[in-house]
Amino acid sequence: MNNDKLKTRGGTPLCDMHTHTGFSDDCDFSMEAMLEGALKRGVEAVAVTDHYDPGYPDPEFPFIPDFDGYHRALEKARQKYSGRMEILYGIEIGIMDGQFEAAARAASDFPYDMVIGSFHCLRGTDLYTLDYSRRDGPALVEDFYSYVLKCLKTFDSYDVLGHMSILDRYIGKLYDYSPVEDIIDEILKILVDKGRGLEINTSSFRYGTGTWLPRESILKRYRRLGGEILTFGSDAHDPAYYLDHFSEAAELARSAGFKYYCLFRQRKPEFLCL
Repeated sequence: MNNDKLKTRGGTPLCDMHTHTGFSDDCDFSMEAMLEGALKRGVEAVAVTDHYDPGYPDPEFPFIPDFDGYHRALEKARQKYSGRMEILYGIEIGIMDGQFEAAARAASDFPYDMVIGSFHCLRGTDLYTLDYSRRDGPALVEDFYSYVLKCLKTFDSYDVLGHMSILDRYIGKLYDYSPVEDIIDEILKILVDKGRGLEINTSSFRYGTGTWLPRESILKRYRRLGGEILTFGSDAHDPAYYLDHFSEAAELARSAGFKYYCLFRQRKPEFLCL
């Protein structure tokens, strides 16, 4: 285990492993502005993980970055901040059935340090624009996690599963998950068996979700099933949110039985003491 004490201060992780810049269609800040903000907020290591969502249904937000420009900007940023803040090359890939080939190709086309796999859509519909008033809540919860399980049985070109219970962000009510515990267990066992990580995404505080992403019960279950690879991500689209609520997230992780958290270099997790 690598115990790099510089990456934690007072029990708070200083590595933000899920962040965005203007290369994501939903971020209004340039990479330079975002990283200057990260430096000011005391970030020691930051993974820039801009969006790539092949097959995304809204043409106004295609979430297909200028890959060449993105890669050049990452390389330039690493040089600029060398010795002051570690810049990790990342990407957040939106996982969609029917787009696995394009997603896998993108994950391998550049020497990323970390690839986040996330679910932003359900069967071709963005979770943000889904009309929840027309859907039965418990049935939708089952449909969503069944879809996640189906996809992860096939797609494995990712290192960490991002904001696993993202449905809670949009659905408007915290439904009982006990009917889908078996499905969630299967998802978590895939992560453990394939050596994939789980992310604590602190954006839930900004969105007023009312629960952690993932839920505390999911995090504890992942640990009980043998999960050890854990990252912290603010999902910052604004420089004000780097390391947002990381102190509370670290307490949550410790209460769930984790002694370490991870950063990724060259697609491999490195463990740091909490």
